[in-house]
Amino acid sequence: MSDSGLVQIGNVSRRDALRRIALALTAVGSGSLDLASAQQVHHAVRGASTSGTYEPKFLKPHEYRTVGRLAELIVPADERGGSALDAGAPQFVDVLCSENEKLGRIYTGGLGWFDAWMRHHYDTTFIDATEQQQTALLDAIVAAEREKEKASEDDFDEYFEVDSELGPGVRFLDWVRKMSVDAYYSSEIGIKDMGYKGNGAYSDYTVPQEALDFIKPLL
Repeated sequence: MSDSGLVQIGNVSRRDALRRIALALTAVGSGSLDLASAQQVHHAVRGASTSGTYEPKFLKPHEYRTVGRLAELIVPADERGGSALDAGAPQFVDVLCSENEKLGRIYTGGLGWFDAWMRHHYDTTFIDATEQQQTALLDAIVAAEREKEKASEDDFDEYFEVDSELGPGVRFLDWVRKMSVDAYYSSEIGIKDMGYKGNGAYSDYTVPQEALDFIKPLL
């Protein structure tokens, strides 16, 4: 058994596998993982937890809390289950950042931008802002993102630039949103939310429409 509870599989340790998963995120620039890779990250989080408590490996406490709040806003709890925070999204992000320097810079830079924007407009940090202030920023970023998409559809990309004030937020929110959704729907909470019944023989498989409707505006 290697450190952090990661075992050896053939000639490749779980840690090596985790590092490859983390590097793959920035190599393709998508911010998204397949189900098997995402579940491997959850496994690594459990292996790194002591007595059920996870200590951040890369993110500073303030950054870690901010990632958790963003995850909670992106996939909130409802009557069927918990939020992306409850599903372990901040641990998921932190483990991957600890294995990929470039991904770590994306998060520290993006989180720093969120705090700088909040200080400029509300004289506070994102995590200490009111929920109304937090959602106002996210709504503004999403609106700028949609304007960019509309311009792209009209073949006017070369003439369109995201608002210089919100541009960094648009790019960072895309990362944290995709990774929070991945963390949620590959967790025990998320799988239960989608009504997954376990392995079995099926002639076909259709993703529940309610899951598609929920995810679509987040992608």
